[in-house]
Amino acid sequence: MIMKTIKSLLNVCILGFLVLSCEKEDKTETYINTIEVQNITSYSAECTSEISGDESFPIVARGVCWGKNEQPTLGNSFSVDDGGFGASSSKITGLNANSLYYLRAYYRSETDTVYGNQIEFSTPDYILFNPELTYGTVTDIDGNEYKTIQIGDQTWIAENLKTTRYQNGDAITHETDLYKWGHFQIQTGAYIFYDNNESNKDVHGALYNWYAASDSRNIAPEGWRVPTVEDWKKLSDYISPFQNGYYGYKLRETTSAHWSFYDPMRLASTNSTGFTAIPSGKAVSGKFMDLGAQYAYYWTGTGTQDGSSCIYLGEDIAIDFMQPNARGFSIRCIKN
Repeated sequence: MIMKTIKSLLNVCILGFLVLSCEKEDKTETYINTIEVQNITSYSAECTSEISGDESFPIVARGVCWGKNEQPTLGNSFSVDDGGFGASSSKITGLNANSLYYLRAYYRSETDTVYGNQIEFSTPDYILFNPELTYGTVTDIDGNEYKTIQIGDQTWIAENLKTTRYQNGDAITHETDLYKWGHFQIQTGAYIFYDNNESNKDVHGALYNWYAASDSRNIAPEGWRVPTVEDWKKLSDYISPFQNGYYGYKLRETTSAHWSFYDPMRLASTNSTGFTAIPSGKAVSGKFMDLGAQYAYYWTGTGTQDGSSCIYLGEDIAIDFMQPNARGFSIRCIKN
């Protein structure tokens, strides 16, 4: 009987110790909450988070981490922010336009990294023109309105062409069979939207073969034309001397919104000319390529039936780059 009583008392003591231990652990628990993403642009956003609990707990660092896959960690992009406990706001940068992101707040202690709940957000898609310059406008036969910009004594359309008709009203063939692009299976004017998705039209325009670019019915708005190799050379001469050895800084849209994360120039571009080049991809030999990559591709009006001149615009301008006529590239127009 005495042994049973002693054992019962011992069990009660152990239970009491465990309860007290649990209560102590609850009091020292530290929580992190990912609250809300705000002020979302095509290339940046802000996120609020909060850390609560026992403020004697040592927090070494805090911030948010984000990526295009779920459950991002410090192995993805992340911020390191000031402050310990309480609410904090984090700046999220280097985003791509028209993309879904996952985000979690985190804190680091002396021994561990703890992540908060995951939230998701999407970036909008729009072109970032130079706000310090004055743009004009022009409208094509389909009613699409474009911004225009004067660079030296040339005036350029500062967006990729979107039209589906020539100046006289004739329809351009909408060729959705990607395998006909680049294999000379089609030798008349044609266009296609990247990924065969018309939602890409507003920002990226259409991709055209050279037969459409050079057609005598003129694909450009009235009073405009597809630029020749000489027009592009004149543009490149005007923006010299190079900035840090390259042309591209002055012609490319700023920020990371449309240019590749791996492009070393994506955060250095100034778009000081207002040309606002973006990498809108190409249709080549049965596949779409290079949307949001490191080059923008433009047809010129210069060429022959055997191959024609294309512009590669990245860190600099590769002018008179010969390409098969059936490939699909963007078109910029110049005023007559």
